[in-house]
Amino acid sequence: MKTIYKYINLYFLLGLIVTIGLLNNSCTSPKTTNLLQEKTPVYPAKPYKDYKLQINDEIYCSIFTNNKDFTDVFNGIISADATTSSSYTIYDTGNITVPFFGDIHLLGQSIPEAEETVQNKMRQAIPDAQVKIFLKNNKYYIVSEGKNGTYDIYKDNMTIFQALAISGIPDSDYETGKVKIIRQDETGRSIVKQFDLRSESIIESEFYYIKPNDLIYYSTSKSAFFRITSFQSLVSTLLAPISVVLTILALRVN
Repeated sequence: MKTIYKYINLYFLLGLIVTIGLLNNSCTSPKTTNLLQEKTPVYPAKPYKDYKLQINDEIYCSIFTNNKDFTDVFNGIISADATTSSSYTIYDTGNITVPFFGDIHLLGQSIPEAEETVQNKMRQAIPDAQVKIFLKNNKYYIVSEGKNGTYDIYKDNMTIFQALAISGIPDSDYETGKVKIIRQDETGRSIVKQFDLRSESIIESEFYYIKPNDLIYYSTSKSAFFRITSFQSLVSTLLAPISVVLTILALRVN
């Protein structure tokens, strides 16, 4: 019996050490999760700039005119409000190809600039043509082990905090101090950058405003593996090995 008690005491001692370690790893402090903290790194401010069209972007181009003959030929039907709307891709050349008007270069232009460019081209044939352009792929993406999704950018100067209000704030299972963002330049080349979501200085920085095609990646926190989700799970984890040890020792005694 002394041997049994010796093993039980040893197991409880080891269990206590393991439990303290698990609790230490599973505890999260406000500094781990709170946003808008005064902490390093400090990111330099960068003013908001209109999005510039990139290769492989898709745009909707709506044309308004009183020339029903044009809309009849251009769209195949005469619409009630004399409006046509079509989708166009910006190719590697930086151009879109519009029926009857040929190639129009839009790469590197903002949406208002692109509207003016297309409108000037069309007004050579249709003096009253008015053009409205919308970005078809005006979305951002969230990728992580358990949180994934595609979300619409509902306004031009949408911030990272507004994006989080839509997609959800990552919990302590994710490394909010090492958030990666994959962002494309106007040539379509992907650039990976990392920032601390908790830092107050991200306001007005290059990470503050969400851009079309942004992919935000949350890596899993190392402490998530040791996280205790409930007291019951801790008790059952510790009691299961105890029952096994007691069973083995009882068989040895017998």
